[in-house]
Amino acid sequence: MLLSFPYMHPELWSGDDLPGLTFFDPGLEDEPAGNSFRPEGLPLDPATARALINDCISFGEQFKDPGEMAYFGAVTADDFYEGSSMSIQAQLSRQFADGQGGKAEREEREARSKAQFVLLLAWFFEERILELAGLEEGVRNSWDAMDETLGKDEEDSLGERETELGETFSHTGGASDGQEVQLPWQRVIEALPAFLPEDAELVCADPEIFEAWEEYGIEFKEDGEGRLTATAPAWRFGCRRREPQSMPVALKSLTVEILK
Repeated sequence: MLLSFPYMHPELWSGDDLPGLTFFDPGLEDEPAGNSFRPEGLPLDPATARALINDCISFGEQFKDPGEMAYFGAVTADDFYEGSSMSIQAQLSRQFADGQGGKAEREEREARSKAQFVLLLAWFFEERILELAGLEEGVRNSWDAMDETLGKDEEDSLGERETELGETFSHTGGASDGQEVQLPWQRVIEALPAFLPEDAELVCADPEIFEAWEEYGIEFKEDGEGRLTATAPAWRFGCRRREPQSMPVALKSLTVEILK
């Protein structure tokens, strides 16, 4: 199975069309999205998943400076839980405080719930990226429509300056403003092994991520079909300096293919 990385929405895939490419669905919506892979037996059902996401939104609203909230996207999952005044860690743990199964089984279920939670956050984050992109496109279309209504021709138009002015007024902060929203892909790739089948292979078309892996020291080799692939523990793809013993999911190996 070929699985898109890092994005879970087809609209954000930046590579060429690839037959058989699927997109991970962490289970936030009641029904799986088209062309997606939703694993069976996810520890958090959609209703619980949405409740946790809403708690995260409430948690984020306490920050006046967006940079403070951005900190939580860069730290480890455990650091996020410990810093959260909403006690999200406790909510996840309560899901499995039913006494069923042995200690090792309960710990495994809790680890998988934490991994799913990271992927749910990333999914929701992507939804906001798409929403912002839609707002920016709407601003562009509105300015174009106004030109047509006023009867402006190409020589009269201010071009990109009109678009930038519109974004300033509408506060969309789009790409033309020089702003870029970064997905915390390191945390995503460390969470995915909890739910992937053995034959799964991640496919990445993002050159910046590939450069980060090369700089970190991951060696990609060309196979007989001209593809660049590498197999390593997920924590190495997450560019950590050492094994995170408290995150057993990240110790599992992954195979990644690069599209250049």
